[in-house]
Amino acid sequence: MALIELKNVSVVYNKGLINQSNAVLDINLKIYPEEYVMIFGPSGCGKSTLLNLIAGLEDPTEGTITIDDMNINTMDHSQISKFHCTKIGMIFQSYNLLSSLTVKDNILLPQVFLGNRDFKKRKKRADALLKKFGIFEHANKIPTELSGGQQQRIGIARSLINDQPIILADEPVGNLDSKSASNVLDILKELNEKNKKTIVMVTHNPDYLEHAHRIFYMKDGRITRAIANRKSKHYKKKDISKKEIEFDLLARSFPGLSEAQLHTLMIPFKAKILSEYLLTSVNSDQIQRLEEFIKNRMMGKYSKYEFRILLDRSFRKGGIGLDERTAIKYSREAERIIEGAGLLQKDLKNTAKGLNLEESKLKAKLISRHLIRSYIKKIDSQQKNRFEHLINMRFKNEIESETFSKALDAPLDEGGVGLDKRVVKKITRDLETVLLVKFGTRAE
Repeated sequence: MALIELKNVSVVYNKGLINQSNAVLDINLKIYPEEYVMIFGPSGCGKSTLLNLIAGLEDPTEGTITIDDMNINTMDHSQISKFHCTKIGMIFQSYNLLSSLTVKDNILLPQVFLGNRDFKKRKKRADALLKKFGIFEHANKIPTELSGGQQQRIGIARSLINDQPIILADEPVGNLDSKSASNVLDILKELNEKNKKTIVMVTHNPDYLEHAHRIFYMKDGRITRAIANRKSKHYKKKDISKKEIEFDLLARSFPGLSEAQLHTLMIPFKAKILSEYLLTSVNSDQIQRLEEFIKNRMMGKYSKYEFRILLDRSFRKGGIGLDERTAIKYSREAERIIEGAGLLQKDLKNTAKGLNLEESKLKAKLISRHLIRSYIKKIDSQQKNRFEHLINMRFKNEIESETFSKALDAPLDEGGVGLDKRVVKKITRDLETVLLVKFGTRAE
């Protein structure tokens, strides 16, 4: 059952007047308990308005908003205030801390609004949050004495002081450096996974999308598409089985075709996977054309060079209309996946036999070499052997993606590979995509 549900929600300013402005239009979405979702799109597309609607800070012109079985549209001022204090914790890009109050008092403020007069109890809870986020020693300072990352941790602690089940984050890392941003994103992930908070985060940065279970893409006030993150447990439970059912249906419908031929029939679906992997923020017409180009590249109808040129060429002239730098980046990413999928597609039984290896182990060696060449500058023989072994285990589905990722990140003396976290994320993402599109590619 959905924790948050919006039905036909619109916000229209100056309706019926010459200066009418549509902030959000006909939004329909459901967010489930313990989900981590992101609302993604360019500035001015309506992301923050949508978040304010969920928070009860803004009323819709049309439609209904239901949160935890309560229609918040029908609430009066006192009811919406209580709802906000007990159900919603908000994190802002600009922190919104009061410089006249200490760090601890900023965190305690929602407890005051809630009417909690048990000073010892609320102080104990504030101290626990200060320690949890590593800012206990700064409790009596004013916020402006601290760094941006520390101030944002104060904002997160404040959002949790009333133990609300829903955390709404409006560009929470927009003003932070990369290290502080990574720290805040790790905190949000922990709040979702360990504390079971439902997270709704607004962002315009595609680099952060991998953290979400689902992503809602927005453009011009509308949700243009919703995509499940294939790396999340939420996706695996619900969607992979669906794809397996679709494949079984194909197999029953075409009993005379081989497995490889059946996978070739699924090239349009695999092209969609790869286009989503590239995480483009282009419009729906560009996305449709991108999928067609990827499909043709997989089938060998375009060369690497032709594919790259089509990404760069203007939409009016038959291309996608990306700038040259982005076109080069996306074409390289696509080729890396297609090359890896091509390696898995090849019949290497005889070659493996000649080398006295299992075919899966030979392919693990080839894929590990492919990934090392792409991402790892320096690796010793022990790391390389463990890397190959883990990839082979993932091929055989003996370990889950999450276990594979943790093993890559774990230190050597703990049986891991000891790779950098950022490299681990890229390798895991690549490998999972390669496994999804391994059939029906012709990268020659």
